[in-house]
Amino acid sequence: MWQQNGWLLHMCPHNACKVHLCAAFPLKCPEPAQWALRANGHCADPSKYFCLQNDLFKGYSENCTRSVFQQPGRKAVLRGGIDAEICSRERFQPFPIRFYTNVSTHCIYLKSFCNEKGQVAYDHGNRNTDATCRCDYRRGFDFLIKPENPCFCKPSQEDCSCYLKICSNTSQILSPDYQCIDKTELTIVARCRSIPDEKSHNEVQQLTMTESTKRTPEKS
Repeated sequence: MWQQNGWLLHMCPHNACKVHLCAAFPLKCPEPAQWALRANGHCADPSKYFCLQNDLFKGYSENCTRSVFQQPGRKAVLRGGIDAEICSRERFQPFPIRFYTNVSTHCIYLKSFCNEKGQVAYDHGNRNTDATCRCDYRRGFDFLIKPENPCFCKPSQEDCSCYLKICSNTSQILSPDYQCIDKTELTIVARCRSIPDEKSHNEVQQLTMTESTKRTPEKS
């Protein structure tokens, strides 16, 4: 028997050999559905179990010491002790829900995706709020069921389905308010804001980032 690159190899007669591999895997925190199972199996007091991102070695750590909570929009991480970190762009945590370390290693809710047929994002939300969606009037889509706010809908609370709305006059298009108007009525005042041109939107974002970089003082 000899060891090579982590493999334990056994010399066996008649070409009948067994190979054993011992490998360590980085810790991964349990999914929410498995959290209680892991807590009960790992800690004498399951209410004190936590598994958090550990910035000291860019991994995760679990323990049975205590559970704490963070304010809305933040999650707990380990930086020597338990510290606060804002939610990632993909997640949010609304007020007044508090983040308990014995529940999850992430902010609780995953933001909604406005990716169904005819949908576009109205607002991407923030660390406290979910994203909101609207129908793309530029392509002729309107809400199948009118939401509480005529300009956008909340996917976690409403049906945001869109359908292709056909105007009776072929020379008409949909306005930002989802009304059929003549193509020449470009000065109409709409209640709902227009969908920005993607190219122009990206250019504005790039310009904002450039100006922000210019204003940032260099570190000595």
